[in-house]
This record gives sequence, structure tokens and C-alpha cells, in this order.
Amino acid sequence: MRINNLNLINYRNHINKAIVFDSELISIIGPNGIGKTNILEAIHIVSTGKSSRAKRDSDLINYDKNFSTINCNVSSREDDLNLEIQIIKENEDHRTIKKAKVNKTPKTLHNFYGLFTSVFFIPEDINLLTEPPSERRKYIDSILVQVDSSYKKNLNLYTKAVKQRNKILEKINKENKGWDEMGYWTQMVANTGSIIQDKRESMFNEIKYYINENAVKLEITNDSKNNSKVALNYKKNEINEERFEKYKAREIASKTTLIGPHRDDFEIFIDGHSVSDYSSRGQQRGIILSLKLSEIEYIEKEKKERPVLLLDDIFSELDENHKKAIQNIINKQQTIITSTDNISFLHDNKIIRLG
Repeated sequence: MRINNLNLINYRNHINKAIVFDSELISIIGPNGIGKTNILEAIHIVSTGKSSRAKRDSDLINYDKNFSTINCNVSSREDDLNLEIQIIKENEDHRTIKKAKVNKTPKTLHNFYGLFTSVFFIPEDINLLTEPPSERRKYIDSILVQVDSSYKKNLNLYTKAVKQRNKILEKINKENKGWDEMGYWTQMVANTGSIIQDKRESMFNEIKYYINENAVKLEITNDSKNNSKVALNYKKNEINEERFEKYKAREIASKTTLIGPHRDDFEIFIDGHSVSDYSSRGQQRGIILSLKLSEIEYIEKEKKERPVLLLDDIFSELDENHKKAIQNIINKQQTIITSTDNISFLHDNKIIRLG
């Protein structure tokens, strides 16, 4: 997988920016605040549909504009495609709509995601270990929408079903009415939720082996994969008829659906201890790097080709061992790196200067 060019219109600080990516290894060099990270973010949005840095889609539109457009030409083993996402403000309350095109033809979003795949690694990713579970669920979703064309559709159906079920719970709480509707929405939540959790569980079953192997390579642990000291635990919030019955009174009292994939989480352990609670900052960075390397391998296994690797100014944050690990993989796929200065150990890379 590779990206050949990128055109940004009204995207954050880029009013009209065109970039050609005519190499397998590219460095984007420029001072802080010039918009280097925004370029990588835009590329990743073409893969996932969402930004890991923005609280809302309206933040991706230049502050005095009404829309932003990300357009790029990409190549895969099977095809060359022109991909476009446009984000349009609906009103002043930050509400937006999102439109997608493939080769200039409008497409539904769930048929758009995954046509191009990428892995985005930024220094702030270390916060994934300590942020609320909702952020880790977003991370899970950002991987699965790239490898499973039906995942986003089921996630949207599930989200809508939960919202509707919550309205019924509120109606029952306030008026003792709506019992006749509850069965339908509970079944909808259960059906779509089970599909989502099956896909998440399958992904974690793969990634837990990759992350352990990568932890060994990074010398976070010297154990083998058959006797691992690194454990990735998918904390599935089980969804079934018995649990709905168990939580019925509490759900009515809180007017909220309390079980299901919208309450899922995951945690990483070393020697039985939570990485977020007991590991050093350096060890946490190593674990996140292991997770990102595992993301690459998982996507490659599912899509039969490696995703584009996007590295945002990470070399100042990594120790020598972790820098070496990055050096060992940057030539295995197209890699785009941002930095404020030339990266001395990179060779045969195309340099794009901003500012």
C-alpha cells in the first residue's frame, strides 16, 4: 500500500496544500506549528474516517471556512484509486456531515474505509494507557474499520440502537411506559453488539501474540512467546440475556444501557502488573511502540499488504533501542516521517520541506 499524492483544502492550517509522495521513505521537515502533524493526520483519516487528535470533526475545518477536503491518489496490490473525504459544517453548533468519493463517485462511508490502510504513531500515543476507556475503544475501532468492511456499519447500527434503547429506559423510568418496545431494541443491541465483540475478540487474539514478540525484540521482556511476560487483556463487557435481566433495575434507574461493547476496554500487563500503573515512562513508550508494530502486522495479515506507516516526530521521544527498532521496519513499507530537523541516520529518503 502506498500514497502517491495528497491535496488538502481548508484542512486545519492548510488552505490549499498539494504534496507528491514519490518515494518509499519520505521526511517532512519544518518548524513546529507549520502543520506537519496535520498532514499525517489527514492521511490517516482517509483510512479510518476519524481523527485521533480532534474532539470533533468541525475541528478539522479551517476556523473561517465551511468545509474541508482531503483528496489523495493511492495504490494497492489490486488497484490505483482516487479517494476523497469532505467534511462540511451544517450549522454553528459544530455539527458536520461527512461525504466520501472513490474515483469521483460518491460512496457510503462504510464502503470507503479500508480501501487505504495506515498506522499513525505520535508521541501522545503513550496517553492511550492512561486515558479513559472511551479513547481505547476509539483506537480499537480505528484498526477494525480498516480491515473489516462491515465493522463500521454494525458499529453505527449498535450506537443507534443503544441511543433508542436509552430513550425507552427513560420513558419507563418517568412514565412506566414503553415496555412493549423494550424487547425489540434490546434484541437489536444484543445482535449488533455480539457481532462487534466477536470481531474485537478475534483481533485481540491475533495482536496479543504480535505484541509479545515485539516486546521481546525491543527488549522490554526477554521472555519467549510461549512463556510470555507481556499480556494483552481484552476486557469484554459481556452482552447476553442473563446480564440484561441482572441489570434491568439499574438500567431503568440510570436511564442508560449499562452493558455491551460501548463499555469494553483493554489493558496491557507485564509480569501480571498493569503497564499504566506500575511501569516507567520509558517502558510505557516501549509497550506502545510494540502495540503499533503489532497493528502493522495485524493489518498486513488481514489485508495481505502492509499499511503506510506515519511517524510524527517520534525520534526525540525514543531511546536508542527503540530508535533501532523503528529503523529496522521503516523500509518494509512506505513510511512518512515528520521532524523539525533532518534525521541523520535516514538514507535514500525524499525530503519535503515546509515553511
